[in-house]
Amino acid sequence: MAEKTPITIAIMTPGDMGHSIGQVLLSSIKNKFRIITNLTDRSERTQKLSNLAGIIDVKTDEEIIQQADFIFSILVPSQANSVAQRFAPFLNKNKHIIYVDMNAIAPQTVRSISTLFPYGNFVDGCIIGPPPGSHEHIPIVYLSGEYAQKIADLFQFTDLINVSVIGNEIGQASALKMCYASLSKGITAIATQACITAKFFGLEEVFFNELKQSMPNIFEKLNKSIPHMPPKAARWAGEMEQIAKTFENIGLSEKMFQGAAETYQFIAEKTPLGNEIIEERKRGQTLNDALEIMTQSLKKKTYDE
Repeated sequence: MAEKTPITIAIMTPGDMGHSIGQVLLSSIKNKFRIITNLTDRSERTQKLSNLAGIIDVKTDEEIIQQADFIFSILVPSQANSVAQRFAPFLNKNKHIIYVDMNAIAPQTVRSISTLFPYGNFVDGCIIGPPPGSHEHIPIVYLSGEYAQKIADLFQFTDLINVSVIGNEIGQASALKMCYASLSKGITAIATQACITAKFFGLEEVFFNELKQSMPNIFEKLNKSIPHMPPKAARWAGEMEQIAKTFENIGLSEKMFQGAAETYQFIAEKTPLGNEIIEERKRGQTLNDALEIMTQSLKKKTYDE
């Protein structure tokens, strides 16, 4: 009996999350999947991660269209629209290919992107949790749209990623991501500002002792999340901007999350920690060291001003 042709999935792009998802799918069932990408103009780190995962670089978008059954868009929020615009003209001529946007973007953003695909070969998705295989917590992919179940079925062969179809409407999965990230990453932004301020006034020891006594769960979270955050701060700033858009669009204030975006921009652009690479961390791996560097990076002011 002839072997079945592998299902080919293009991942744009195989960064932290994308390469891990590709690697998990490749390891789920032998020869079930081929994972491809186009690494043109991608960073050396992304190229390395892609190669380690066994993802094939086919060099061009045209070759992706020739080979792919599905395209997964897993990018920083600011690139979601431009990558969709690259592929939409091809997919409007190749309607069998389904484009899955798994980015952390506002529901109105993903609905706007979906209009680039008038034949409906588009699924809204989001990923909650760490890259698969990297942590005890198993990530979950939430999907919505007409073809959401077809995408969910691709993950049935692995126990390292959970999947849930939550509706037929484009925007539902993205809205869920905005709600979740507003808490998970919004709390980290608030905690970062509080801890930097305590450090600035020389009160960090007193502050931490009080948290340990009155809010131990909060202290445990910030003790882990603040040191782990800096290499991701630039990406998280974009997520906060998308959350601000989401809340503003339904009549809530966007200001809280504009402030959170500015906090992450400060970490990414104004501190040495913003240049750290996850696999090559040198500084800021403890809460105290991270806060020391962040506080030193503040504009020199006195509280008498």
